[in-house]
Amino acid sequence: MMKKILLVLGILLCTVCSANAYSLPRWTGFPLTVYLPDNPEALIVKSAFENWKDNSKGIARFIYRKSNVARSTSNININFYNKLNSGKAYELSETFATRAMYTVGKTNAYYYHVDINISLRDKDGNLYSRQDLYAISLQAVGRALGVPCQNAEVGVMVCDEKYNVDSVTKEDYQALFRVYKRVNKDEMVKYRN
Repeated sequence: MMKKILLVLGILLCTVCSANAYSLPRWTGFPLTVYLPDNPEALIVKSAFENWKDNSKGIARFIYRKSNVARSTSNININFYNKLNSGKAYELSETFATRAMYTVGKTNAYYYHVDINISLRDKDGNLYSRQDLYAISLQAVGRALGVPCQNAEVGVMVCDEKYNVDSVTKEDYQALFRVYKRVNKDEMVKYRN
């Protein structure tokens, strides 16, 4: 009898863990405050945030700030670099929180703060075009929202480093929905399509 109880508890534990594994890390609620520096490239990134907002059916919402106070209090900060040391188009610097304690691991954690560091030049030193920066920003924003890379044919979150998609696709929205559907089921149920 004890073996059966332990087996059932083990199955339940695995089910609960796997149900939440896909959607972590994520934000606990929206709108998110976003610090944007006062430069022309920031408008491109803001357009990427707006594309996610417009295609998220109300899930993702943002408030934009430009002050130095906002830089230290925002959920997401946008930073531009001439070139990142890694040679990548963007990098995320993430801080996680689990309940009242900060953690370095992603397991059972929520985002506390994310810095999106965007390179203005490719690994060969050539300036990215506005279109390239926009496509890079779309993927960076998706990652900052907690959307993992997808195994799809097309989409912002394919993460193939080609950055050739210029709008959030249905597949990207579905991936975003899978991340946030467990945050508030009553609210998210109306977004099922």
